[in-house]
Amino acid sequence: MEYSASTNLVSLDWKKMKIPPVLTSAEHVWLFKLMQPMKTLLQVKDNLQENLGREPTDSELAKTTNMDVLQVRKQIAVGRAARNKLIKHNLRLVLFVIKKHFQDFANGTKFQDLCQAGVKGLITAIDRFEPKRRFRLSTYGLFWIRHAITRSMTLSSFTRVSFGLESIRSEIQKAKLELWFQLKRQPSEDEIIEKVRISPERYHEVTRASKPVLSLHSRHKTTQEEFIGGVADADGGDDRRQSALLRLALDDVLDSLKPKESLVVRQRYGLDGKGDRTLGEIAGNLNISREMVRKHEVKALMKLKHPTRVDHLRRYVV
Repeated sequence: MEYSASTNLVSLDWKKMKIPPVLTSAEHVWLFKLMQPMKTLLQVKDNLQENLGREPTDSELAKTTNMDVLQVRKQIAVGRAARNKLIKHNLRLVLFVIKKHFQDFANGTKFQDLCQAGVKGLITAIDRFEPKRRFRLSTYGLFWIRHAITRSMTLSSFTRVSFGLESIRSEIQKAKLELWFQLKRQPSEDEIIEKVRISPERYHEVTRASKPVLSLHSRHKTTQEEFIGGVADADGGDDRRQSALLRLALDDVLDSLKPKESLVVRQRYGLDGKGDRTLGEIAGNLNISREMVRKHEVKALMKLKHPTRVDHLRRYVV
């Protein structure tokens, strides 16, 4: 839908920007109320587009909703403004998730990419959030932010140029074109580096990452043999990728449980990467009794045996 598209928020410089403060609960409720008319109008607009086979005009949308054109435009503008304000004032959730779950990458070159993926997850959370269900936006947003970052790292990093390199690559291409028209010849690397004002190391890093991706099933020009023949693993070289997908599916299933049930299962069986823990250790961490920990564990295991959850995991088990 139109309001689900990414805004210019994904191009923020996270190391220099000033993060806006968190809004109060009353402000959240008020902004989400302002968003609802816009979501309804855009849903009607999507239905009209399917029926007409083209994008409907504002007058057609106003006629369908029994409103005037100015009122339609005002509600959409107010809804977008409220949505952008919600996104900007919840950016701290992105930093919180990175610091808690992706600490190893927080100070590296991947930090900017993690932030961009986290913002996209936050946008998805705000678009999908329904205040009537009485969930907290912070809890709902944390799931989508972590989910978006993990998906970005696991599924896209093999073929996608990172966001930081992508922006510089576009500047290099623009500089090449300008120099070509000015010099009437192919510009050299030194001239491009001077034009873009980056270091030679950065330039070579971008050019290496920008090389085209070839299919492993394409054939060598001379031998006519597939490239995959030289790298294929007879014992199954896709195990690491399969295990990563299984872990993502397992996280999805555990996140569908109640928060305490999910925490108990993760800590009891070491799914948080810190090893198995006893009932007493978990009780101390959660500040509840051992008996309550045991009850949460039993309830969680019963829910995990539900056919829907089992079928979701079975697809990733070899």
